[in-house]
Amino acid sequence: MKRRLLAGAAALVAVGATGWGATTSWAETEPAGTTPEAFEAAAAEFGVPAELLKAYSYALTGWRDHGGRPSADGGYGLMHLTSPDTMDEAGRLGAKPDGLTGWYPVVARLTSGKTSGPVARDVFATLRRGAGDGQLRIAADPAAVAPPQTRSTGEAECPAELDCQWLPAAYASNDDTDVNAYGNYDTANRPADVPIKYIVVHDTEGSYTSTLNTFQNPLSYTSSHYVIRSADGEVTQMVRAKDIAWHAGNSLVNTESIGIEHEGFAAEGATWFTDAMYRNSAALVRFLAAKYRIPLDRQHILGHDDVANQRNFAGSHTDPGPFWDWDRYMELLKAPAPRPGDDLVTIAPDFATNQPQLTTCADTCQDLPQQPAGTVLLRTEPRDDAPLLTDPVLGGGTTDVADMSDKVTTGRTYAVAARQGAWTAIWYGGQQAWLPSAVLHPAAGKVLRPRDGVEVKVYPANLPEPAEWPEGTPAGNPATPPAPAAVYTISGDQRYQLADRSRAMTYYARFGGYEIPANHTVIRGAATYYRISFNHRHMYVNAADVELC
Repeated sequence: MKRRLLAGAAALVAVGATGWGATTSWAETEPAGTTPEAFEAAAAEFGVPAELLKAYSYALTGWRDHGGRPSADGGYGLMHLTSPDTMDEAGRLGAKPDGLTGWYPVVARLTSGKTSGPVARDVFATLRRGAGDGQLRIAADPAAVAPPQTRSTGEAECPAELDCQWLPAAYASNDDTDVNAYGNYDTANRPADVPIKYIVVHDTEGSYTSTLNTFQNPLSYTSSHYVIRSADGEVTQMVRAKDIAWHAGNSLVNTESIGIEHEGFAAEGATWFTDAMYRNSAALVRFLAAKYRIPLDRQHILGHDDVANQRNFAGSHTDPGPFWDWDRYMELLKAPAPRPGDDLVTIAPDFATNQPQLTTCADTCQDLPQQPAGTVLLRTEPRDDAPLLTDPVLGGGTTDVADMSDKVTTGRTYAVAARQGAWTAIWYGGQQAWLPSAVLHPAAGKVLRPRDGVEVKVYPANLPEPAEWPEGTPAGNPATPPAPAAVYTISGDQRYQLADRSRAMTYYARFGGYEIPANHTVIRGAATYYRISFNHRHMYVNAADVELC
């Protein structure tokens, strides 16, 4: 059987590399590194092209074994084997396909049970572009072309290869006497009226089904454009991309973004964030980023925990949390590597070996199992036993996964404040925060600082001034425009990464069933704002108050 042929070869590579069989427990094997010879031997044994085996391994694991620990799907080793039984009946070989392209349906059936699937597409994308590390290499082969995909005729806005479903979120009035009492999103005409600049990654903090039900209840006052199931990566679209879902707790970010919910819980992330979820989410984001010209970097592919809650900063969300594998996700997105530089650093711990002791706290705090994480703890001094950082607004300084005062996440970029021995200080929320230099990569980009003598206000959003709103707005409750409200101030020689710039802006909307002045219009202010990597959140400063370094 063709798929058992490939599975048998994959298993043999892993066995040859790990010495499995010489250990008492398969889950305890710890690969020391797979050599090109191991792939060649498996290829000769089973008649599978060696380059296909290497690409299969690269697509599944990036040639990383995670120290012998299982993935969220229970897979082990470079070949992501889920059981020694993968080798079952490997000797029953059917007719071999002709050429690499002929192997596409074999890989697809092995990994998805269908004639096409996300792993098969990634395998063949790797074959086409090539890959390499210090030991293994795949030469680029432009002839390794996957069969063309048939575009779905369904209503969901998805890439052709994803079998998405459309289930509309509620859009209904909750009170006939108030034009602002409605759920669960705003109608718009993006990107014609406002650009789509960001994609925000969430987790649901509930089940897939309960999330769908919540978004269909207009009294919930929340929604997201897409929801992805943990078990198999099923994608449901609930709000059109042209419309504005209420997902980020920040009206500006909502206006300029697409939200994607992933079934799971931040404190339990590794048990929910499956291979199928990562792959289908990445395929969806690649599709959306190409369609709306969104850069594939961490200034534009955001976590909900990167976004400040506009009305309740202390209530800003913390998902997808420390156990979301941003490294792997950005690799699946085929994001370009950041350019190196001198004045900025990007947070880049090794996900497999970075396992801080974190806790989850309600009435009492409990230690979470130590596990791979993309979070790094920040300290007040350059030493391991120094106190954790606290925040002047949030307090904190704990290992609680919901405490963002003293934590940074993979992919975020910050300005360097100082260096001492094996430690680096970054500017973080108005103060210097220390972390090991080993978890940082030099990064290029623009840096800004406060103008001399100016105490710079730091905002969660770049709203227009109330006087800049059109006459007669806003209608309903509240009846007065929201005023920009600063959360922090900075001054002196502090420095921060400039993520992007924009004019003050808000999207004014009330329920579409009412005739009111200026409904569904963009209100722009005169001021220009810079979005900066401030602390765990991106925040905004008035461009007139700062200068580029």
